[in-house]
Amino acid sequence: MSNYKSVIAKVERVSPIDGADKIQIAWVLGECVIVSKELSVGDVGLLFVSGTQLSEEYCKQNNLYRDPSMNSNPDKKGFFEKSRKVRAQPFMGIKSSAYFTDRESLLFTGYDLTKLSVGDEFEELGGVKICCKYINPNTKTPNQQKKNIKKMVAPNFLEHTDTAQLVRNLHQLEKGDLISIQSKKHGTSFRSAYTKVVKPLGMFKELVNRILPIFPESTYEYVTGTRRVILENSDNVGFHGKDDYRFEITDKLKPFLTKGMCVYGEIVGYVNGKPIMPDHDVKSLKDKRYTKKYGKSITYKYNCLPDQYDFHIYRITMSVDGQSVDFTQPQLVNWCVCRGLNHAYDVIEPFIYNGDEEALLKLVERLTERPDVLCEDYHDPSQISEGIIIRVDNKNLTPLFLKSKSYAFKAMEGICEALDPEDNA
Repeated sequence: MSNYKSVIAKVERVSPIDGADKIQIAWVLGECVIVSKELSVGDVGLLFVSGTQLSEEYCKQNNLYRDPSMNSNPDKKGFFEKSRKVRAQPFMGIKSSAYFTDRESLLFTGYDLTKLSVGDEFEELGGVKICCKYINPNTKTPNQQKKNIKKMVAPNFLEHTDTAQLVRNLHQLEKGDLISIQSKKHGTSFRSAYTKVVKPLGMFKELVNRILPIFPESTYEYVTGTRRVILENSDNVGFHGKDDYRFEITDKLKPFLTKGMCVYGEIVGYVNGKPIMPDHDVKSLKDKRYTKKYGKSITYKYNCLPDQYDFHIYRITMSVDGQSVDFTQPQLVNWCVCRGLNHAYDVIEPFIYNGDEEALLKLVERLTERPDVLCEDYHDPSQISEGIIIRVDNKNLTPLFLKSKSYAFKAMEGICEALDPEDNA
């Protein structure tokens, strides 16, 4: 499930902004947004999270462009640039992490809005595009990098499933599901597999195979990839520099990978002489308790030295002809332990879900925020925790992977408001 769909949602709570006559803070599905003072708790609207791109037609018909000449009514002016990207941005010193508006903004689609219910998610409505994930045109792979990546065809080397927000997907949980909760790592994704690779044949061999299929059209090979891209060789240069470290991980896994097995994980620490992820400014939290505990900034090293990286496995699948079956979390942990490999850390023992949504949300909040240790990371106490992953094994072959990010991490990332600690006293 995409994290960048629009969703019909309710206002959970509101709070005034000092000196503001027309706007206030509202919380919708855990997102901090700036809304009109006319809205109240329980009001229903349309939520777009940061990183979503609104469609051209949606912006035009709702006069949302900052350039009025792009709006259907050129006398009206909005606050969206040509990119139409929903951004985390400040209003009167308050950072809004999403865009929340009324359902009537969808009237131009001609869709019967009475059919929409709280929790409905969509990228288009009535055949009209509403939104999608924003992709920065300036971060496309350079030509030099493309030369190092062959279009290898590995049909069973599947991408990791999307990790959606828990609060938006509670309806997918059922009583009796197996829930396991792991600490979330702030790093870069990898996947390694021993999987089928389709080999293009020359014209002669193709002609021969039409008469008598004697030349194999596929072989099993060790394959390395990022979350989205299959890498052909270690000379490839990606976002974090040269990708040889990803091939080193595959080499370490080779003795344990059986035919059809794919391992997914997170790489943390340092690669190519620098931290994998940028530092965070702890002072942005505006709370001396955090700076006293963690210092002025945080480097996400996860106990690695400046020339080291580490990797943690969070998913293992067996795939044949595009059909993937997952190890359960206990099976994954046992597989890793028996082979001396790191696995995603279970913050509590896996348990059977009893259907109590409120109790689950309270548990998740406590495990996400860790108030007793000021949001300390489970793996490295010198840094703040990004949050947790809620894995749900159910009747489906592919488990649900849901996330809950900590307030402190989101505030340092600039995707939610940094609250005044006195307001929470």
